[in-house]
Amino acid sequence: MSNIEHTLWLALAQAISGKKTGLQHFNAETILTAASANGIIPLLEQRVSQGQITGLGEASCAQLKNSAKALASNDLMLNHATRETLNLLGRNNIPALLLKGTPLSLLYYGQSYLRPRCDTDLYISERDLEATARLLSENGYDITGLGHRKLSSKQFGASRSAMQQVRAHFDIHWNLSNRVMFRSTLPFDDCYESRQPLPALGSMAATLCTIDLLLHACIHRIAHGRNTERNRLIWLYDIHLLAEALGDTGLEIFLQKAKQKNVAMLCADALATCRDIFGTAIPENFIARLKAGAGKEPSARLIEASKLRWAWEDMRSLESMAEKIAFARELLSG
Repeated sequence: MSNIEHTLWLALAQAISGKKTGLQHFNAETILTAASANGIIPLLEQRVSQGQITGLGEASCAQLKNSAKALASNDLMLNHATRETLNLLGRNNIPALLLKGTPLSLLYYGQSYLRPRCDTDLYISERDLEATARLLSENGYDITGLGHRKLSSKQFGASRSAMQQVRAHFDIHWNLSNRVMFRSTLPFDDCYESRQPLPALGSMAATLCTIDLLLHACIHRIAHGRNTERNRLIWLYDIHLLAEALGDTGLEIFLQKAKQKNVAMLCADALATCRDIFGTAIPENFIARLKAGAGKEPSARLIEASKLRWAWEDMRSLESMAEKIAFARELLSG
């Protein structure tokens, strides 16, 4: 990230956190491109409409508004399709949990369209994998990525036509992460036992408890694409909102669980970044306590690791030599 890009990134972070921000020193096209890449178009448009942002011309404000409207329409489509999919799974006794953007949009953003997403992530038990794929296929979903790259990927895709013939896409995960090191960090059965409901999407809808949502958000920030988007603003803002929702008591429980799961350093890095750019309310010495003794966690090596180092660490985490060789072949085959 160049100095100019970093300065704009900081300005956008300040803008979506609700602070008065002037953007007149930045090129309008660059602002909109950066806002889109960081997933904050609706948040930025809301702050503009609230008068908290200055320096955007009339044409740019109109473009921002149109983009936000399109994302709001997509949000309605995704929520409708998600409700139908969860009802289908529930009627067939397949428990599922919503991950990432969808539950966060409903629980912490006030209006779900403010947290845009291109698909919906579902978490199921591995024992329900075949039944889930078969059920979705029989009900008109197109299934992709199932049976391929069995070691390097623990998810498959399902899509179907939704409102106005737009396709709704689902990522069905049977492990928390494709990264080997994090696959058993939050087992499905444990997450399901402590789940919280999402009544906005019907009686079948649920997600992880808030502590596990925050753990997953901190892990996903580093694990997605092997550390290629660790400072994407919408992911950091997710973490900011989750941390503030927990409060001091919840954060204390979170700290103990992060250490138990050997991801305390990843969490400390994420929360320190959020505190610096959003002013996230975190108890004094909390980051230091998270970091204490966490430097030797295997995951701590990955905070700024290259994609090659990630692949090496994934391979090291596999148990048998046969698995390591098969994993390497999958990566090399693309």
